[in-house]
Amino acid sequence: MSLTMLNERDPDTVRALYAYRKEVFREGPLDIKVKELIALAISSVLKCEKCLEYHVEAAKRVGATGDEILDALEVAMYMTGPSAMIWSPYIDEAVK
Repeated sequence: MSLTMLNERDPDTVRALYAYRKEVFREGPLDIKVKELIALAISSVLKCEKCLEYHVEAAKRVGATGDEILDALEVAMYMTGPSAMIWSPYIDEAVK
């Protein structure tokens, strides 16, 4: 089910999801940039193209550089193997 369909059928669930995201991605012991770098590394491991694109762009908006993105992805690759990075050509663009 797409998020669009879920929103049409159960908007309260989608509102709750976005409220949760807003709470998680606030300044705290980890700054927002670090949280976005974690999220993009996890997106790479999960092979979620939309998630990866979203969190790369979000990380860039809060100041992440291509080198920081590459570093986060290299940690993901170390922890899970090369498949964490080589599956998406978007990764090449993200680190440029």
